Amino acid sequence: MFVPAIGFEFPYALALLLALFFLPKASFRWLRILSLLLLLIAIAKPFIAKPGQNLLLLIDVSDSVKNTGIAAAQEMKKKTNNRYFYFASDVSEVGLGSTVPEQLNSSQTDIARALQVAKSSDAKRVLLISDGAESIANARLALPDFPVDSFFIKSRDNISLIKVVSPELVSQGQEVEAIAVIQSDVEADVTVLATVSGTRLEPIQVKLKKGKTAVPFRFQVNSKDNFELEVSLSSEFEQPKSDDSLQTQILVNQNAPILIINDPAMARLLREQGFQIVEGDASFVKTPLNYSAVILRTSAGDFSTGQLELLKTYVNNGGGLMMTAGPKSFGFGAWYRTAVEDILPVNTDLRTKVELPLVALVIVLDRSQSMASGQPSKLDLAKEGAISVVELAYQEDLLGLLLFSDDTKWAFKLRKATDRGKREMLAAILNINSKGGTVLEPAFTEAIDRLQRTDASIKHIIILSDGKLYDGGGSAFSNGKAVDFELLASIAAKAKISTSTIAIGEGADFERLEAIAKAGGGRYYKALDVSTLPRIFTDEALTATRSLLREGSFNPKVNKHPLVSISGSAPPINAYIATTIKPKAETLISGKDGEAILALNRQGLGRSAALTTDLNSYAGYFAKWEDLPGVLGTVVRWLEANPAQYKAVVSKEGTELKVTVDAVKDGKYINGKNLELRYAGQQIGLEQIAPGRYQAYVPNSSEDSKLIISDGNEVVAKAQVDNKHNEFDTNKGQELLKDISALSGGEVISDLKNYNPQIPKDKNPIWQYFLLSAVILFLLELLLRRLPPLKIKRLKPASQK
Repeated sequence: MFVPAIGFEFPYALALLLALFFLPKASFRWLRILSLLLLLIAIAKPFIAKPGQNLLLLIDVSDSVKNTGIAAAQEMKKKTNNRYFYFASDVSEVGLGSTVPEQLNSSQTDIARALQVAKSSDAKRVLLISDGAESIANARLALPDFPVDSFFIKSRDNISLIKVVSPELVSQGQEVEAIAVIQSDVEADVTVLATVSGTRLEPIQVKLKKGKTAVPFRFQVNSKDNFELEVSLSSEFEQPKSDDSLQTQILVNQNAPILIINDPAMARLLREQGFQIVEGDASFVKTPLNYSAVILRTSAGDFSTGQLELLKTYVNNGGGLMMTAGPKSFGFGAWYRTAVEDILPVNTDLRTKVELPLVALVIVLDRSQSMASGQPSKLDLAKEGAISVVELAYQEDLLGLLLFSDDTKWAFKLRKATDRGKREMLAAILNINSKGGTVLEPAFTEAIDRLQRTDASIKHIIILSDGKLYDGGGSAFSNGKAVDFELLASIAAKAKISTSTIAIGEGADFERLEAIAKAGGGRYYKALDVSTLPRIFTDEALTATRSLLREGSFNPKVNKHPLVSISGSAPPINAYIATTIKPKAETLISGKDGEAILALNRQGLGRSAALTTDLNSYAGYFAKWEDLPGVLGTVVRWLEANPAQYKAVVSKEGTELKVTVDAVKDGKYINGKNLELRYAGQQIGLEQIAPGRYQAYVPNSSEDSKLIISDGNEVVAKAQVDNKHNEFDTNKGQELLKDISALSGGEVISDLKNYNPQIPKDKNPIWQYFLLSAVILFLLELLLRRLPPLKIKRLKPASQK
């Protein structure tokens, strides 16, 4: 029998009762004492405690556990005032052992929703029975302010189709290999069913082992248009079915050719695989770029600034670009800080990665009167390039700047590039003015002599001129004798001093400057577009003073990646150009210290790749590797995969789907369209938020996985909504349940039979009754005080009458 217990919210207020003994004597004093006594009790807020509702049980009935949670709950000692809720995608109160209500979609689990319902039901303690796999919301953000005990139940054994690996771009008539990747908790027999453009392929019988199994299958591409590949599993093993099928869209190449610039080995390799190839030079890069991909093996100096920006725009709008290694590729080709380097998967700057030897560099700069022409002038651009060289230098580097015209003058002699040294160098560069003609020999000889007197490991000269040497004449003379600049450069090279030359403008002495660079073991740059001059200076400083070529035979490593079906060691390679992989890029084949030999990157709507070894020269046995054509062919097809005109991307944001559609045609954004989204019976218009980009939000629904984008009556894009895989991702389920119990002050339960939780008692307040009684007595006292005293007439004894 329950005996009510009385308690007080503020028991310390009862200490004031002692003051009642000190009240002065007065008429009706007992009423005042009683009134104040009741008031003080009311202030202490008394309540009657009685047992609350015993327990609220949240029982997971989603696909990953089915009836396991119900069976576990039935092991408990049933109490009459327990409440039972089944939950999956939603929550419903039931009687224990009841069938699962139809409105609970078992393909999803929303633990957060279950906790919110428990909180709104005035529960004092909850028992959560689940495997902890949640596919909707975040339970950690929905914790109630009362204890939640948790009991972990193991998920059902499941077979899941987790991935379909296939080429994104194919050609009509091509035989394609795709791979179905299956995850199984048990050994079982399954049938893999594939459908291509609505045509069912021959079923494949597979005996699965526990874990992942890759099932390859082949099909012929008969369609000229993009098509869907659908893959599903069939098994007699009793298990969840909602994650047994996947769909993917495959693009069909519309036979646009690939432009290859200066890479005959790559052109030959791709032709043998049936690619349509156009070989050209920098002049082929012009609007419109009607190529499915562009492959470059040349110098940035061959392109104008506008052409470099065109290549970047081409990729951002859906094109594919690859750079391959060669004498003028990557760091050797002035690509540093260009628009093309922005979109590559690698950077050509290695300053933070390589061991840095002591460097001595002298810039021999033409400051003749002709350098003042242009807007901005060639001299100003040369000064900007020299400044960039100073900014890139390390403190131990030695830099010098020697000016030549009719005479020779040091702007600053060789000195260390300390912070103070850099400030003084920059000031000297800014004070350079143009004057006189073009006499190189004294300056060249002075630079060689000064470098011979240094102990630097690397000694290098950069000569820049815009005119014919010796006042524009066809030959150079000093003291009436012809100067053999090639001899000077070769003598310097024997002393381990290399020389590079930069010819700028139409009037430069191209042949002589190229001959100097060749004899001096350096590089020659022909900068007809003078705006490229600062970039050439920067790149030349990096190339000449840093070790870019990794030499020595070794075996590259082929990394695991969805694009390639092989991994492990590849045949030896003799050399490759060192680069730095960008944070979001992927390395398919790596060299020393993980440096990229073959790397990929997504950029805007397009893609880019980098092959840092030269198939034409120093790739070694790697170039003859029997798997290399397949690997490079797959990568090039990946580059060719220009997006469809409308591409829909779906992401989850809480209980909503964020749908973004990019619309591009022939490299131009499609604007002003009235696109509509159809999903799970809903129809919503998309809002254009940027050029060619449309967006909308729609409530998520597990009833349908297909989302359609239409333009009027025409369906322009489709997307698959992945609502199912988290339902079977139980790896961190037990950890989630532990967190819920720990954060809410509950316990992790291991045995339900002996589970006897302490349920907080309900408090029924009664202070208001004491307050009302105190007021009534107080009013009664006031009334009695105001009444006249009651006079009682005394009767005389009979003897006195």
